[in-house]
Amino acid sequence: MESWFDDVGAPAKTLDFLTDSSFPLSPDYLAEHANSADNGQNVAARAEPPTVLDLGTGNGSALFSLRLEGGYNGRMLGVDYSSQSIELARRLGRQYLNITSATTSSSSAESAPDESNTKPRNITFETLDLIHDDPVSQPWWPTAGGFDLVLDKGTFDAISLSSSTVHDPASNTVRRVCELYPDKVARMVRPGGFLLITSCNWTEDEVIRWFTLPGLEQPGSGRLEVYGRIKYPVFEFGGQKGQGVASVCFRRLDET
Repeated sequence: MESWFDDVGAPAKTLDFLTDSSFPLSPDYLAEHANSADNGQNVAARAEPPTVLDLGTGNGSALFSLRLEGGYNGRMLGVDYSSQSIELARRLGRQYLNITSATTSSSSAESAPDESNTKPRNITFETLDLIHDDPVSQPWWPTAGGFDLVLDKGTFDAISLSSSTVHDPASNTVRRVCELYPDKVARMVRPGGFLLITSCNWTEDEVIRWFTLPGLEQPGSGRLEVYGRIKYPVFEFGGQKGQGVASVCFRRLDET
């Protein structure tokens, strides 16, 4: 089933953004700077490909696209509060694995594709409540202290619509769950890593304000700055112009 994100081409535009040769985690960029001590983006030459976390992964399509079409071949993890979605994503992952394995085995040795770029290996899916669960305590939490790339396509939108409140021990106050979400997500990004948020409920400026609030600068969360934006078709209504979808990429600065 298609969504408003698909109607404006958000999945394709997101893939184009993340695979562009100027994006510091894209396969082309990393290949070009493989021998650099520092590539100018505070993402040093790495022995391992970048790790990816997909929040509210649903059926896992974003991760499959990054692996099979985008060439990202590092560890990927999709999380969702729905156990049914996680089971579906796992089934689809096994299907993709079987298809790509069969394709590889039927090809000649000379023309066989590089399995690291085609087989969706190292893609896992886990159930996680982004508000009430602590990701750091999960067995899959990276020893590096976060993921190189964190994706959110509509998860913040869904949480923003909730009227639920929780107790915030940091301020000893009751707050809406959406107020706690930006800080929790920022903590999932390793220093120097990237967070890509796509929203159809908030404008670009509103997304930026949510994720660069001074309150995010808590111990362990670092600070997010705007790295880039994805442009969509502009519509006009009531004399006002705007985009129906906003995609903003943030970069987490090292803690000082």
